Amino acid sequence: MSKIAVFSVPFLLSIFACSSPEVAPEQAADQIFYNAQIITMDEAYDGKQKVEAVAVKDQKIIGIGKRKALRKFKGEQTEMRDLQGKTLLPGFIDGHSHFAFGVRMLKQANLSSPPVAEVRNIPDLIATLKTHQEKRNIPEGEWILGWGYDPDQLEEQRHPNQEELSKAFPDHPVYIRHASFHMGVANQVAMQMAGIDDDTPNPPGGVIVRDESGKATGLLQETAQVLVADLIPPIGHLEMLDLVYEGQNYYASFGITTMQEGLADTLAYKVFKDAAAMELFLLDLEVLGSFRYLDYYMKEGNFGQYNNGLKLAGIKITTDGSPQGKTAFFRRPYRTKVPGCIHDCRGYPMVPPSYLEQVMQICYDKGVQLYAHANGDAAIDMLLDTHQKVTDSLGIAANEQRTVVIHSQFVRPDQLDRYIEYGFVPSFFTNHAFFWGDTHTANLGPKRANFLSPMKTADEMGIIATNHTDYPVTPPDQLFLLWTSVTRQARSGNIMGKEQRASVYQGLKALTINGAYQHHTEDIKGSISVGKLADFVVLEKNPLTTEVDEIKDIEVLETIKGGYTIFERK
Repeated sequence: MSKIAVFSVPFLLSIFACSSPEVAPEQAADQIFYNAQIITMDEAYDGKQKVEAVAVKDQKIIGIGKRKALRKFKGEQTEMRDLQGKTLLPGFIDGHSHFAFGVRMLKQANLSSPPVAEVRNIPDLIATLKTHQEKRNIPEGEWILGWGYDPDQLEEQRHPNQEELSKAFPDHPVYIRHASFHMGVANQVAMQMAGIDDDTPNPPGGVIVRDESGKATGLLQETAQVLVADLIPPIGHLEMLDLVYEGQNYYASFGITTMQEGLADTLAYKVFKDAAAMELFLLDLEVLGSFRYLDYYMKEGNFGQYNNGLKLAGIKITTDGSPQGKTAFFRRPYRTKVPGCIHDCRGYPMVPPSYLEQVMQICYDKGVQLYAHANGDAAIDMLLDTHQKVTDSLGIAANEQRTVVIHSQFVRPDQLDRYIEYGFVPSFFTNHAFFWGDTHTANLGPKRANFLSPMKTADEMGIIATNHTDYPVTPPDQLFLLWTSVTRQARSGNIMGKEQRASVYQGLKALTINGAYQHHTEDIKGSISVGKLADFVVLEKNPLTTEVDEIKDIEVLETIKGGYTIFERK
Protein backbone atom coordinates (compact mmCIF):
# COMPACT_ATOMS: atom_id res chain seq x y z
CA MET A 1 0.00 0.00 0.00
CA SER A 2 1.37 3.39 -0.97
CA LYS A 3 1.65 5.75 1.97
CA ILE A 4 3.43 8.99 2.79
CA ALA A 5 6.78 8.25 4.39
CA VAL A 6 7.37 9.32 7.98
CA PHE A 7 9.32 12.55 8.15
CA SER A 8 12.94 11.83 9.06
CA VAL A 9 14.57 13.85 11.86
CA PRO A 10 18.30 14.15 12.60
CA PHE A 11 19.63 11.70 15.12
CA LEU A 12 19.80 13.67 18.35
CA LEU A 13 21.79 13.04 21.47
CA SER A 14 19.61 11.13 23.90
CA ILE A 15 19.67 8.08 26.00
CA PHE A 16 18.94 6.15 22.83
CA ALA A 17 22.23 7.30 21.34
CA CYS A 18 24.13 5.39 24.00
CA SER A 19 25.36 1.91 23.24
CA SER A 20 22.63 -0.70 23.42
CA PRO A 21 22.49 -4.47 23.27
CA GLU A 22 22.58 -6.16 19.88
CA VAL A 23 19.03 -6.43 18.53
CA ALA A 24 18.13 -8.94 15.85
CA PRO A 25 16.71 -7.14 12.77
CA GLU A 26 13.46 -9.11 13.03
CA GLN A 27 13.00 -7.87 16.62
CA ALA A 28 14.01 -4.23 16.10
CA ALA A 29 11.41 -1.49 16.08
CA ASP A 30 10.66 0.45 12.92
CA GLN A 31 10.21 3.62 14.98
CA ILE A 32 10.62 4.69 18.56
CA PHE A 33 8.75 7.83 19.60
CA TYR A 34 10.23 9.64 22.57
CA ASN A 35 10.65 13.01 24.28
CA ALA A 36 6.88 13.54 24.30
CA GLN A 37 4.06 14.00 26.76
CA ILE A 38 2.32 10.68 26.16
CA ILE A 39 -1.34 10.20 27.04
CA THR A 40 -2.01 6.51 26.48
CA MET A 41 -5.75 6.41 27.28
CA ASP A 42 -4.86 3.06 28.86
CA GLU A 43 -5.90 3.13 32.52
CA ALA A 44 -3.08 0.73 33.37
CA TYR A 45 -0.68 3.61 32.70
CA ASP A 46 -2.38 7.01 32.77
CA GLY A 47 -2.05 8.57 36.19
CA LYS A 48 -0.08 5.58 37.51
CA GLN A 49 3.25 5.46 35.73
CA LYS A 50 4.84 7.82 33.27
CA VAL A 51 5.27 6.56 29.74
CA GLU A 52 8.34 8.09 28.13
CA ALA A 53 8.54 6.25 24.81
CA VAL A 54 6.60 4.07 22.38
CA ALA A 55 8.12 1.45 20.05
CA VAL A 56 6.40 0.49 16.79
CA LYS A 57 7.00 -2.41 14.41
CA ASP A 58 4.94 -3.57 11.43
CA GLN A 59 2.31 -0.90 12.13
CA LYS A 60 1.73 -2.10 15.70
CA ILE A 61 2.88 -1.01 19.12
CA ILE A 62 5.46 -3.45 20.50
CA GLY A 63 6.59 -1.56 23.59
CA ILE A 64 5.72 1.35 25.85
CA GLY A 65 7.36 2.59 29.01
CA LYS A 66 10.60 4.17 30.19
CA ARG A 67 13.19 5.16 27.60
CA LYS A 68 15.80 2.86 29.10
CA ALA A 69 13.47 -0.11 28.96
CA LEU A 70 12.74 0.46 25.28
CA ARG A 71 16.42 0.48 24.28
CA LYS A 72 16.03 -3.24 23.71
CA PHE A 73 13.95 -2.44 20.59
CA LYS A 74 16.53 -0.14 18.98
CA GLY A 75 18.24 -1.61 15.94
CA GLU A 76 20.39 -0.18 13.18
CA GLN A 77 17.36 0.68 11.03
CA THR A 78 15.14 1.98 13.83
CA GLU A 79 13.96 5.53 13.19
CA MET A 80 14.17 7.65 16.31
CA ARG A 81 11.26 10.10 16.48
CA ASP A 82 12.06 12.95 18.85
CA LEU A 83 8.74 14.73 19.40
CA GLN A 84 10.44 17.63 21.17
CA GLY A 85 8.06 17.79 24.10
CA LYS A 86 4.84 17.70 22.08
CA THR A 87 1.90 15.51 23.09
CA LEU A 88 1.26 12.03 21.71
CA LEU A 89 -2.24 10.54 21.88
CA PRO A 90 -3.98 7.61 20.21
CA GLY A 91 -5.53 8.71 16.93
CA PHE A 92 -9.02 10.15 17.24
CA ILE A 93 -11.89 7.82 16.37
CA ASP A 94 -14.82 9.48 14.65
CA GLY A 95 -17.93 8.76 16.74
CA HIS A 96 -20.28 9.75 13.93
CA SER A 97 -20.04 11.75 10.73
CA HIS A 98 -21.02 11.49 7.09
CA PHE A 99 -17.81 11.07 5.11
CA ALA A 100 -19.50 10.58 1.73
CA PHE A 101 -21.93 13.43 2.29
CA GLY A 102 -19.09 15.61 3.52
CA VAL A 103 -16.92 15.09 0.45
CA ARG A 104 -19.93 15.73 -1.78
CA MET A 105 -20.42 19.05 0.01
CA LEU A 106 -16.97 20.10 -1.17
CA LYS A 107 -18.64 20.72 -4.55
CA GLN A 108 -21.49 22.84 -3.13
CA ALA A 109 -21.84 26.34 -1.68
CA ASN A 110 -21.18 26.61 2.05
CA LEU A 111 -24.01 28.73 3.48
CA SER A 112 -23.02 28.44 7.14
CA SER A 113 -22.98 31.35 9.56
CA PRO A 114 -19.90 32.31 11.63
CA PRO A 115 -17.68 30.79 12.85
CA VAL A 116 -17.93 28.15 10.08
CA ALA A 117 -18.56 30.58 7.17
CA GLU A 118 -19.77 34.16 6.73
CA VAL A 119 -23.50 34.04 5.90
CA ARG A 120 -25.29 36.43 8.27
CA ASN A 121 -28.55 37.11 6.44
CA ILE A 122 -30.57 36.02 3.41
CA PRO A 123 -28.90 38.53 1.02
CA ASP A 124 -25.54 37.03 2.09
CA LEU A 125 -26.94 33.59 1.34
CA ILE A 126 -28.12 34.63 -2.13
CA ALA A 127 -24.78 36.33 -2.85
CA THR A 128 -22.87 33.21 -1.80
CA LEU A 129 -24.96 31.08 -4.15
CA LYS A 130 -24.37 33.55 -7.00
CA THR A 131 -20.61 33.50 -6.38
CA HIS A 132 -20.71 29.70 -6.38
CA GLN A 133 -22.69 29.65 -9.64
CA GLU A 134 -20.26 32.06 -11.32
CA LYS A 135 -17.13 30.36 -10.00
CA ARG A 136 -18.27 26.96 -11.26
CA ASN A 137 -19.86 28.41 -14.40
CA ILE A 138 -23.12 26.53 -13.83
CA PRO A 139 -25.27 26.99 -16.98
CA GLU A 140 -29.02 27.58 -17.06
CA GLY A 141 -31.02 24.47 -16.34
CA GLU A 142 -28.38 22.86 -14.11
CA TRP A 143 -28.55 22.56 -10.33
CA ILE A 144 -27.25 25.13 -7.89
CA LEU A 145 -26.76 23.49 -4.50
CA GLY A 146 -25.85 24.80 -1.08
CA TRP A 147 -25.69 23.55 2.48
CA GLY A 148 -25.38 24.69 6.08
CA TYR A 149 -27.79 27.64 6.32
CA ASP A 150 -29.18 28.16 9.82
CA PRO A 151 -32.28 30.34 10.27
CA ASP A 152 -31.52 30.79 13.96
CA GLN A 153 -28.27 32.54 13.05
CA LEU A 154 -29.67 34.65 10.21
CA GLU A 155 -30.66 38.24 10.94
CA GLU A 156 -34.16 37.53 9.60
CA GLN A 157 -34.59 34.62 12.05
CA ARG A 158 -36.39 32.51 9.45
CA HIS A 159 -35.86 30.11 6.58
CA PRO A 160 -35.37 31.52 3.09
CA ASN A 161 -38.34 30.78 0.84
CA GLN A 162 -38.84 29.58 -2.71
CA GLU A 163 -39.82 33.05 -3.94
CA GLU A 164 -36.50 34.56 -2.83
CA LEU A 165 -34.53 31.73 -4.43
CA SER A 166 -36.68 31.86 -7.58
CA LYS A 167 -36.21 35.61 -8.02
CA ALA A 168 -32.43 35.24 -7.78
CA PHE A 169 -32.30 32.09 -9.93
CA PRO A 170 -35.30 31.94 -12.27
CA ASP A 171 -33.63 29.55 -14.73
CA HIS A 172 -31.83 27.13 -12.43
CA PRO A 173 -33.18 24.44 -10.13
CA VAL A 174 -31.92 25.37 -6.65
CA TYR A 175 -31.87 23.36 -3.46
CA ILE A 176 -30.23 24.44 -0.20
CA ARG A 177 -29.92 22.23 2.87
CA HIS A 178 -30.46 23.31 6.46
CA ALA A 179 -27.49 22.99 8.81
CA SER A 180 -29.02 19.84 10.31
CA PHE A 181 -29.54 18.27 6.83
CA HIS A 182 -33.01 17.27 8.02
CA MET A 183 -34.70 19.84 5.80
CA GLY A 184 -34.06 22.22 2.94
CA VAL A 185 -35.55 24.83 0.63
CA ALA A 186 -36.22 24.43 -3.09
CA ASN A 187 -36.95 27.15 -5.61
CA GLN A 188 -39.88 27.09 -8.03
CA VAL A 189 -37.96 25.37 -10.84
CA ALA A 190 -36.88 22.54 -8.53
CA MET A 191 -40.40 22.20 -7.11
CA GLN A 192 -41.92 21.97 -10.59
CA MET A 193 -39.36 19.32 -11.56
CA ALA A 194 -40.35 17.34 -8.44
CA GLY A 195 -44.09 17.76 -9.09
CA ILE A 196 -44.59 19.71 -5.86
CA ASP A 197 -47.40 22.25 -5.70
CA ASP A 198 -49.68 23.68 -3.04
CA ASP A 199 -51.85 20.54 -3.08
CA THR A 200 -49.14 17.88 -2.97
CA PRO A 201 -49.79 15.64 0.07
CA ASN A 202 -47.13 15.21 2.75
CA PRO A 203 -45.15 11.98 2.33
CA PRO A 204 -44.95 9.59 5.32
CA GLY A 205 -42.37 10.91 7.77
CA GLY A 206 -42.12 14.33 6.14
CA VAL A 207 -43.79 17.73 5.72
CA ILE A 208 -44.14 20.07 2.75
CA VAL A 209 -44.37 23.32 4.71
CA ARG A 210 -47.07 25.78 3.65
CA ASP A 211 -47.79 29.33 4.74
CA GLU A 212 -51.02 30.49 6.39
CA SER A 213 -52.73 30.75 2.99
CA GLY A 214 -51.79 27.15 2.12
CA LYS A 215 -49.06 28.06 -0.36
CA ALA A 216 -45.97 25.80 -0.38
CA THR A 217 -43.01 27.85 0.88
CA GLY A 218 -40.31 25.61 -0.59
CA LEU A 219 -39.31 24.27 2.84
CA LEU A 220 -39.23 20.46 2.80
CA GLN A 221 -38.82 18.61 6.08
CA GLU A 222 -37.39 15.12 6.56
CA THR A 223 -38.60 12.59 3.96
CA ALA A 224 -40.20 15.36 1.88
CA GLN A 225 -36.66 16.27 0.86
CA VAL A 226 -36.44 13.05 -1.13
CA LEU A 227 -38.94 14.44 -3.66
CA VAL A 228 -36.28 16.93 -4.77
CA ALA A 229 -33.06 15.22 -3.68
CA ASP A 230 -33.69 12.18 -5.88
CA LEU A 231 -33.63 14.46 -8.93
CA ILE A 232 -30.16 15.86 -8.23
CA PRO A 233 -27.59 14.13 -10.47
CA PRO A 234 -25.05 12.14 -8.45
CA ILE A 235 -21.37 12.97 -8.61
CA GLY A 236 -19.59 10.74 -11.13
CA HIS A 237 -17.81 7.62 -9.94
CA LEU A 238 -14.32 8.79 -10.88
CA GLU A 239 -14.86 12.22 -9.36
CA MET A 240 -16.04 10.58 -6.13
CA LEU A 241 -12.86 8.50 -6.04
CA ASP A 242 -10.84 11.73 -6.22
CA LEU A 243 -12.96 13.21 -3.44
CA VAL A 244 -12.34 10.13 -1.27
CA TYR A 245 -8.65 11.01 -1.28
CA GLU A 246 -9.29 14.71 -0.71
CA GLY A 247 -11.73 14.00 2.11
CA GLN A 248 -9.25 11.78 3.96
CA ASN A 249 -6.67 14.55 3.98
CA TYR A 250 -9.28 16.83 5.53
CA TYR A 251 -10.17 14.34 8.27
CA ALA A 252 -6.50 13.59 8.96
CA SER A 253 -5.83 17.30 9.48
CA PHE A 254 -7.96 17.00 12.64
CA GLY A 255 -6.09 13.98 14.00
CA ILE A 256 -8.71 11.44 12.94
CA THR A 257 -7.37 7.98 12.07
CA THR A 258 -10.74 6.19 11.92
CA MET A 259 -13.55 7.91 10.01
CA GLN A 260 -17.25 7.05 9.76
CA GLU A 261 -19.75 7.19 6.94
CA GLY A 262 -22.96 7.41 8.89
CA LEU A 263 -25.69 6.68 6.32
CA ALA A 264 -24.30 5.20 3.10
CA ASP A 265 -26.44 4.79 0.02
CA THR A 266 -25.50 2.10 -2.48
CA LEU A 267 -23.68 4.48 -4.84
CA ALA A 268 -21.36 5.67 -2.08
CA TYR A 269 -20.63 2.15 -0.91
CA LYS A 270 -19.75 1.01 -4.42
CA VAL A 271 -17.27 3.89 -4.64
CA PHE A 272 -15.80 2.89 -1.29
CA LYS A 273 -15.37 -0.71 -2.41
CA ASP A 274 -13.53 0.42 -5.52
CA ALA A 275 -11.38 2.76 -3.44
CA ALA A 276 -10.48 -0.14 -1.14
CA ALA A 277 -9.63 -2.37 -4.11
CA MET A 278 -7.34 0.41 -5.41
CA GLU A 279 -5.79 0.79 -1.92
CA LEU A 280 -6.82 4.43 -1.69
CA PHE A 281 -7.71 4.37 2.01
CA LEU A 282 -4.93 5.84 4.12
CA LEU A 283 -7.30 6.03 7.09
CA ASP A 284 -9.88 3.46 8.18
CA LEU A 285 -13.52 4.01 7.25
CA GLU A 286 -16.42 2.53 9.23
CA VAL A 287 -19.50 2.42 6.98
CA LEU A 288 -23.07 2.32 8.23
CA GLY A 289 -25.40 1.14 5.50
CA SER A 290 -28.63 3.10 5.20
CA PHE A 291 -31.73 1.25 6.41
CA ARG A 292 -33.38 2.28 3.15
CA TYR A 293 -31.11 -0.23 1.38
CA LEU A 294 -31.32 -2.96 4.00
CA ASP A 295 -31.78 -5.81 1.52
CA TYR A 296 -28.73 -4.71 -0.46
CA TYR A 297 -26.48 -4.58 2.57
CA MET A 298 -27.71 -7.87 3.95
CA LYS A 299 -26.80 -9.51 0.64
CA GLU A 300 -23.41 -7.76 0.72
CA GLY A 301 -22.71 -9.31 4.12
CA ASN A 302 -19.16 -9.35 5.48
CA PHE A 303 -20.08 -7.00 8.32
CA GLY A 304 -17.31 -6.20 10.78
CA GLN A 305 -14.32 -7.10 8.59
CA TYR A 306 -11.71 -4.60 7.37
CA ASN A 307 -10.68 -4.75 3.72
CA ASN A 308 -7.84 -2.35 2.92
CA GLY A 309 -9.16 0.15 5.45
CA LEU A 310 -12.86 -0.28 4.60
CA LYS A 311 -15.35 -1.92 6.96
CA LEU A 312 -19.09 -2.37 6.68
CA ALA A 313 -19.78 -1.76 10.36
CA GLY A 314 -23.56 -1.92 10.67
CA ILE A 315 -26.93 -0.55 9.66
CA LYS A 316 -28.16 2.95 10.48
CA ILE A 317 -31.82 3.84 10.92
CA THR A 318 -33.23 7.33 11.49
CA THR A 319 -36.07 7.48 14.02
CA ASP A 320 -36.65 11.23 14.26
CA GLY A 321 -35.36 14.57 13.07
CA SER A 322 -33.51 17.66 14.23
CA PRO A 323 -34.05 19.47 17.57
CA GLN A 324 -32.93 22.84 16.20
CA GLY A 325 -35.08 22.25 13.11
CA LYS A 326 -37.94 21.28 15.48
CA THR A 327 -38.57 17.90 13.86
CA ALA A 328 -37.01 15.82 16.68
CA PHE A 329 -39.70 13.75 18.42
CA PHE A 330 -40.45 14.74 22.05
CA ARG A 331 -43.00 13.72 24.66
CA ARG A 332 -43.69 17.38 25.49
CA PRO A 333 -44.24 20.12 22.88
CA TYR A 334 -41.78 22.72 21.67
CA ARG A 335 -42.22 26.11 23.32
CA THR A 336 -41.82 28.12 20.10
CA LYS A 337 -43.69 28.15 16.79
CA VAL A 338 -42.97 25.12 14.60
CA PRO A 339 -43.13 25.47 10.78
CA GLY A 340 -45.82 23.23 9.34
CA CYS A 341 -47.49 22.56 12.72
CA ILE A 342 -50.38 24.29 14.50
CA HIS A 343 -50.90 22.51 17.85
CA ASP A 344 -49.26 19.83 20.05
CA CYS A 345 -46.01 20.37 18.13
CA ARG A 346 -43.74 17.65 19.48
CA GLY A 347 -41.98 16.70 16.24
CA TYR A 348 -42.68 13.30 14.77
CA PRO A 349 -41.11 9.87 14.19
CA MET A 350 -39.40 9.29 10.87
CA VAL A 351 -40.49 5.65 10.86
CA PRO A 352 -43.37 3.85 12.60
CA PRO A 353 -42.54 1.48 15.46
CA SER A 354 -43.50 -1.51 13.29
CA TYR A 355 -40.87 -0.62 10.71
CA LEU A 356 -38.22 -0.01 13.37
CA GLU A 357 -39.08 -3.42 14.80
CA GLN A 358 -38.66 -5.05 11.38
CA VAL A 359 -35.23 -3.53 10.81
CA MET A 360 -34.10 -4.27 14.35
CA GLN A 361 -35.32 -7.87 14.13
CA ILE A 362 -33.31 -8.50 10.96
CA CYS A 363 -30.15 -6.90 12.34
CA TYR A 364 -30.25 -8.60 15.73
CA ASP A 365 -31.08 -11.98 14.19
CA LYS A 366 -28.07 -11.70 11.85
CA GLY A 367 -25.72 -10.30 14.50
CA VAL A 368 -25.42 -6.95 12.69
CA GLN A 369 -24.78 -3.90 14.85
CA LEU A 370 -27.59 -1.35 14.72
CA TYR A 371 -27.00 2.40 14.89
CA ALA A 372 -30.14 4.45 15.52
CA HIS A 373 -30.46 8.20 15.14
CA ALA A 374 -32.62 9.41 18.05
CA ASN A 375 -32.64 13.00 19.30
CA GLY A 376 -35.87 13.52 21.22
CA ASP A 377 -36.93 11.54 24.28
CA ALA A 378 -40.06 10.17 22.55
CA ALA A 379 -37.89 8.73 19.77
CA ILE A 380 -35.59 7.23 22.41
CA ASP A 381 -38.61 5.71 24.18
CA MET A 382 -39.66 4.11 20.90
CA LEU A 383 -36.16 2.71 20.41
CA LEU A 384 -35.91 1.33 23.96
CA ASP A 385 -39.35 -0.27 23.89
CA THR A 386 -38.75 -1.84 20.48
CA HIS A 387 -35.37 -3.19 21.61
CA GLN A 388 -36.99 -4.93 24.58
CA LYS A 389 -39.73 -6.37 22.38
CA VAL A 390 -37.31 -7.68 19.75
CA THR A 391 -34.79 -9.21 22.14
CA ASP A 392 -37.64 -10.92 24.00
CA SER A 393 -39.07 -12.31 20.77
CA LEU A 394 -35.68 -13.58 19.61
CA GLY A 395 -34.83 -14.98 23.01
CA ILE A 396 -31.48 -13.18 23.12
CA ALA A 397 -29.77 -11.21 25.87
CA ALA A 398 -30.93 -7.60 25.90
CA ASN A 399 -27.48 -6.22 26.78
CA GLU A 400 -25.24 -7.88 24.18
CA GLN A 401 -26.11 -6.00 20.99
CA ARG A 402 -24.02 -2.88 21.63
CA THR A 403 -26.68 -0.80 19.88
CA VAL A 404 -25.50 2.78 19.30
CA VAL A 405 -27.92 5.66 19.89
CA ILE A 406 -26.57 8.40 17.66
CA HIS A 407 -26.98 11.87 19.17
CA SER A 408 -29.01 10.86 22.28
CA GLN A 409 -29.33 14.62 22.59
CA PHE A 410 -32.26 14.84 24.95
CA VAL A 411 -32.16 11.50 26.70
CA ARG A 412 -33.86 11.56 30.11
CA PRO A 413 -32.18 10.31 33.32
CA ASP A 414 -34.57 7.34 33.53
CA GLN A 415 -33.67 6.41 29.96
CA LEU A 416 -29.97 6.33 30.89
CA ASP A 417 -30.87 3.61 33.40
CA ARG A 418 -32.32 1.58 30.54
CA TYR A 419 -29.17 2.26 28.47
CA ILE A 420 -27.23 0.45 31.18
CA GLU A 421 -29.74 -2.42 31.25
CA TYR A 422 -29.58 -2.83 27.47
CA GLY A 423 -25.88 -2.11 26.95
CA PHE A 424 -26.67 0.84 24.68
CA VAL A 425 -23.80 3.10 23.58
CA PRO A 426 -24.83 6.76 23.29
CA SER A 427 -22.87 8.81 20.79
CA PHE A 428 -23.35 12.34 22.07
CA PHE A 429 -23.06 15.59 20.12
CA THR A 430 -21.77 18.23 22.53
CA ASN A 431 -21.11 20.71 19.71
CA HIS A 432 -24.84 21.42 19.96
CA ALA A 433 -24.15 23.23 23.24
CA PHE A 434 -22.17 25.84 21.32
CA PHE A 435 -23.91 25.98 17.94
CA TRP A 436 -27.54 25.63 19.11
CA GLY A 437 -27.55 25.82 22.90
CA ASP A 438 -29.35 29.17 22.96
CA THR A 439 -31.83 27.89 20.37
CA HIS A 440 -32.56 24.78 22.45
CA THR A 441 -33.17 26.93 25.53
CA ALA A 442 -35.76 28.95 23.64
CA ASN A 443 -37.38 25.91 22.00
CA LEU A 444 -37.37 23.50 24.95
CA GLY A 445 -36.81 25.53 28.12
CA PRO A 446 -33.67 25.50 30.28
CA LYS A 447 -34.34 22.22 32.12
CA ARG A 448 -34.47 20.09 28.99
CA ALA A 449 -31.84 22.15 27.17
CA ASN A 450 -29.27 21.95 29.97
CA PHE A 451 -29.35 18.14 30.02
CA LEU A 452 -28.40 17.82 26.35
CA SER A 453 -25.66 15.27 25.69
CA PRO A 454 -25.14 14.42 29.39
CA MET A 455 -21.64 12.97 28.96
CA LYS A 456 -20.51 13.47 32.55
CA THR A 457 -23.54 11.77 34.08
CA ALA A 458 -23.30 8.89 31.59
CA ASP A 459 -19.61 8.31 32.36
CA GLU A 460 -20.21 8.39 36.11
CA MET A 461 -22.99 5.83 35.65
CA GLY A 462 -20.55 3.52 33.88
CA ILE A 463 -22.05 4.04 30.41
CA ILE A 464 -19.49 3.91 27.61
CA ALA A 465 -20.27 7.00 25.53
CA THR A 466 -18.68 8.59 22.48
CA ASN A 467 -18.86 12.10 21.07
CA HIS A 468 -19.10 13.29 17.48
CA THR A 469 -19.31 16.25 15.12
CA ASP A 470 -21.87 14.86 12.66
CA TYR A 471 -19.79 16.45 9.88
CA PRO A 472 -20.82 18.22 7.70
CA VAL A 473 -23.37 19.46 10.26
CA THR A 474 -20.39 20.84 12.23
CA PRO A 475 -16.70 20.73 11.22
CA PRO A 476 -14.81 17.50 12.11
CA ASP A 477 -12.53 19.44 14.50
CA GLN A 478 -11.89 17.05 17.40
CA LEU A 479 -10.22 19.64 19.65
CA PHE A 480 -13.20 21.97 19.28
CA LEU A 481 -15.45 19.00 20.07
CA LEU A 482 -13.36 18.27 23.18
CA TRP A 483 -13.70 21.94 24.19
CA THR A 484 -17.50 21.85 23.88
CA SER A 485 -17.65 18.72 26.06
CA VAL A 486 -15.70 20.33 28.90
CA THR A 487 -17.15 23.87 28.69
CA ARG A 488 -20.68 23.38 27.25
CA GLN A 489 -20.53 27.04 26.35
CA ALA A 490 -23.15 28.46 23.97
CA ARG A 491 -22.51 31.19 21.41
CA SER A 492 -23.95 33.68 23.90
CA GLY A 493 -21.50 32.57 26.59
CA ASN A 494 -24.22 30.81 28.58
CA ILE A 495 -23.25 27.44 30.06
CA MET A 496 -25.57 24.63 28.99
CA GLY A 497 -25.78 22.67 32.23
CA LYS A 498 -22.73 23.36 34.39
CA GLU A 499 -23.13 20.00 36.16
CA GLN A 500 -22.75 18.15 32.84
CA ARG A 501 -19.33 19.57 31.95
CA ALA A 502 -17.00 16.62 31.41
CA SER A 503 -13.42 16.48 32.61
CA VAL A 504 -10.81 16.72 29.86
CA TYR A 505 -9.93 13.06 30.38
CA GLN A 506 -13.60 12.05 30.10
CA GLY A 507 -13.80 14.09 26.90
CA LEU A 508 -10.72 12.36 25.49
CA LYS A 509 -12.10 8.92 26.33
CA ALA A 510 -15.12 9.68 24.17
CA LEU A 511 -12.82 10.42 21.21
CA THR A 512 -10.46 7.47 21.62
CA ILE A 513 -10.96 4.29 23.64
CA ASN A 514 -14.75 4.64 23.83
CA GLY A 515 -14.88 5.21 20.08
CA ALA A 516 -13.02 1.93 19.59
CA TYR A 517 -15.53 0.16 21.85
CA GLN A 518 -18.43 1.58 19.85
CA HIS A 519 -16.96 0.09 16.67
CA HIS A 520 -15.99 -3.27 18.25
CA THR A 521 -12.30 -2.45 17.70
CA GLU A 522 -11.17 -1.89 21.31
CA ASP A 523 -8.73 -4.80 20.97
CA ILE A 524 -6.76 -3.01 18.22
CA LYS A 525 -7.49 0.73 18.64
CA GLY A 526 -8.30 3.53 21.03
CA SER A 527 -5.27 3.51 23.34
CA ILE A 528 -1.50 3.39 23.19
CA SER A 529 -1.14 -0.19 24.36
CA VAL A 530 1.12 -3.07 23.33
CA GLY A 531 -0.38 -5.04 20.48
CA LYS A 532 -2.61 -2.26 19.18
CA LEU A 533 -2.23 -0.36 15.93
CA ALA A 534 0.22 2.52 15.85
CA ASP A 535 -2.51 5.09 15.22
CA PHE A 536 -1.38 8.38 16.78
CA VAL A 537 -2.00 12.10 16.77
CA VAL A 538 0.68 14.61 17.76
CA LEU A 539 -0.62 17.83 19.34
CA GLU A 540 1.25 21.05 19.95
CA LYS A 541 0.02 21.15 23.56
CA ASN A 542 -1.22 18.73 26.19
CA PRO A 543 -5.00 19.20 26.57
CA LEU A 544 -4.82 17.86 30.15
CA THR A 545 -2.62 20.78 31.21
CA THR A 546 -3.81 23.50 28.81
CA GLU A 547 -6.17 26.22 30.01
CA VAL A 548 -9.68 25.01 29.21
CA ASP A 549 -10.54 28.02 27.06
CA GLU A 550 -7.48 27.31 24.90
CA ILE A 551 -8.21 23.62 24.18
CA LYS A 552 -10.15 24.44 21.01
CA ASP A 553 -7.09 26.26 19.63
CA ILE A 554 -4.61 23.38 20.08
CA GLU A 555 -3.14 22.47 16.70
CA VAL A 556 -2.81 18.99 15.27
CA LEU A 557 0.82 18.74 14.15
CA GLU A 558 0.84 15.22 12.76
CA THR A 559 -1.52 12.30 12.19
CA ILE A 560 0.04 8.84 12.07
CA LYS A 561 -1.76 5.71 10.85
CA GLY A 562 -0.04 2.40 11.49
CA GLY A 563 3.27 4.18 11.96
CA TYR A 564 2.99 6.14 8.68
CA THR A 565 2.55 9.90 8.65
CA ILE A 566 -0.66 10.74 6.79
CA PHE A 567 -0.82 14.43 7.68
CA GLU A 568 1.86 16.84 8.83
CA ARG A 569 1.35 20.54 9.47
CA LYS A 570 4.03 22.56 7.75
